Amino acid sequence: MFDKALLSLKDEMIQALCTNLRIQSDAQPPEEGKPNGPGVARALEHALRVAAQLGFSIKEVDGHAGYAEYGEGEEMVAVLGHLDVVPAGEGWQHPPYAGIIENGRIYGRGTTDDKGPMFAALFALKAIKDSGLPLRRRIRILFGTSEETGSADMAYYSTHEELPLAGFTPDAKFPVINAEKGILNIWFIKEFSDLEEAAVALNRLQCGSALNMVPAQATAELALHGQVIQVKTSGVSAHASRPESGQSAAAPMLDFLSHQDLPLTMQDAFAFLAYSLGQETLGENLGLAMEDEVSGKLTINLGMLEADMHQIRGGLNIRYPVTASKDLVLSKLSASLYEGGFDIESITNTPPLYVDESTELVRILMDVFSKKTGLDLSPMSTGGGTYARSLPNILAFGPQFPEQSDLCHQADEYVEIPYLIKTAQIMASAMYELAK
Repeated sequence: MFDKALLSLKDEMIQALCTNLRIQSDAQPPEEGKPNGPGVARALEHALRVAAQLGFSIKEVDGHAGYAEYGEGEEMVAVLGHLDVVPAGEGWQHPPYAGIIENGRIYGRGTTDDKGPMFAALFALKAIKDSGLPLRRRIRILFGTSEETGSADMAYYSTHEELPLAGFTPDAKFPVINAEKGILNIWFIKEFSDLEEAAVALNRLQCGSALNMVPAQATAELALHGQVIQVKTSGVSAHASRPESGQSAAAPMLDFLSHQDLPLTMQDAFAFLAYSLGQETLGENLGLAMEDEVSGKLTINLGMLEADMHQIRGGLNIRYPVTASKDLVLSKLSASLYEGGFDIESITNTPPLYVDESTELVRILMDVFSKKTGLDLSPMSTGGGTYARSLPNILAFGPQFPEQSDLCHQADEYVEIPYLIKTAQIMASAMYELAK
């Protein structure tokens, strides 16, 4: 219904997306009216400016969010996505903030997560608007600004703005995700005092840049025999919801440090972490192994680690099954860490999400996907924490197709232009079905 219109909008969509990709919008220290830093604020300002140029009413929600809206009616349905991104990290062959097009691909941080699908949604709404088809409900394209750092944006939005009757977020995979694991972010610590004499001292250890990324780099600075040396280890970054698809740089670093002539207490601590967390992704060595039929196995990621002669401090990202209890996970984890001499410093929890596949929202989205692709699939679960949990009545719907590799949070993130158009076409049909 909207396919031809979106093909005619392709060049304009690509230009708008590439412009936004050139704005570095990872979280930075807040400024007045810019709660997630100036880069995120510029990305939001640009998206709203494009929306206004397309003829939509727009609103900025105190720097925390913004939206474009079309249609009339008391009820509103929404497409929810985010313009903030994770840090670029290492290993890029294409500049992460240049919006480069090469061989039919658009490269840049955010092309799949989540700028690409959000500009696809915006131009999908333009196709609906241009069609002139009657709608019973308003459609809102809702731009968030802090999905990658805890979704405080939607907490603010929820207390200041209208909530959607239903909707979706293109923040994961097709066809529909109706089950999302619970997410625990945990910082643990071990402090040292009165360490015994040793030939080697650890001046600094730094590994990882975000809890929800498998660390690709680790650096340690050691002092020995009057000299200072620097040691680096490398890995392969991946999203923490699928840590098995990456290779942690923490593992070889922990193994290395556990065999250095550091104070024995430190050696033991590093040896414990190397065994229990190194390349561990299922929590087995911490007694955390568990799974259910709906969402699969628990996963664990040592996303960040820092240390010196005073302390070792690390951050874990744990994705636990939808039928599991966070209290059970925490009790097992705290007992295991205590055995290694570590204490839990802080905990944040995002509860699991599960919506039965017989509900109307699931059925509508599944029907649209089936008709547009010819694929007969079932709703799925994920270990990823999508934006669906940040507002009620929202499910994850796209943008990754079953045949595509997952590029979220990885170096040389890209979107293939035909898939960008295909995503826009599917979202246009989904928005129309929810709003008509």
